[in-house]
Amino acid sequence: MTKNLQWPAFTGVLRYEFWMQIRRPALWLTAVLLSLFLLKSFRGFFLADNGLSLDMNLGQWAEFLSGFYPIAAGLLLADRFSRDRKLHTDELLMTAPAATYVRLWGKWAGTVLATLIPVTAIYLLGALAIMQNRHDFSHLPFALLVFLASSGTALVFVGAFTLACTTVMWPILYQFLFVGYWFWGNFLNPKLGIPTINGTLLTVRGDIILAGLFPSTVLKMDGFSAPTATFAQGIGSLALLLGCAVGAQIIAWRGLAWHEQHQ
Repeated sequence: MTKNLQWPAFTGVLRYEFWMQIRRPALWLTAVLLSLFLLKSFRGFFLADNGLSLDMNLGQWAEFLSGFYPIAAGLLLADRFSRDRKLHTDELLMTAPAATYVRLWGKWAGTVLATLIPVTAIYLLGALAIMQNRHDFSHLPFALLVFLASSGTALVFVGAFTLACTTVMWPILYQFLFVGYWFWGNFLNPKLGIPTINGTLLTVRGDIILAGLFPSTVLKMDGFSAPTATFAQGIGSLALLLGCAVGAQIIAWRGLAWHEQHQ
């Protein structure tokens, strides 16, 4: 009987978390501020006659978003468990027939989907403006695939690790460490001699994924060194990041289950 209730419980948790997250003013305010920052800083780069192909412009637009928006997403998602504790929602859910993993995975799916909506809207507006400037809208399906491979993967990864880490870590401490990790693992130049995962298959912002799966998006400009990757490396980076996200959720599930059993 309980097993038959798990799917309805999962969809119920997903809907609850989705609507809780999508209604947060901070989520939309962050998206608006980010779009204004990118528009002010890089409008000329994307819309001017810069000699780049349409695919390159779309790829760079996606890469800019996947480099910055996940920072905000990680900060916004860090309070999900602390909110449940303050509102005693966790105690209510523990009395329900839904299993621990159902509640956790429903929370992950719901919050990530909600967090993905504002950045999808921003990306589509920017992509349409780029295509309008080139008078060519035939690349819209391609643009969506590029976006999902970069920002979509990044948000799935960030959402999983944020939820997993904040089951045992204070949200403020996690937020501080997360910001440091993001710049260290995604922006630090490996040539500086400081060890970093930037430039490896674990680069979350999607450089390797885009270079491997969508080579036409790789920026080609004089004096600029763009990342290169084979198709296999692109698939490997995508699979590794998604696998790490699933692994983080499994570890969090086992930890939560142990905690509930020993309360």
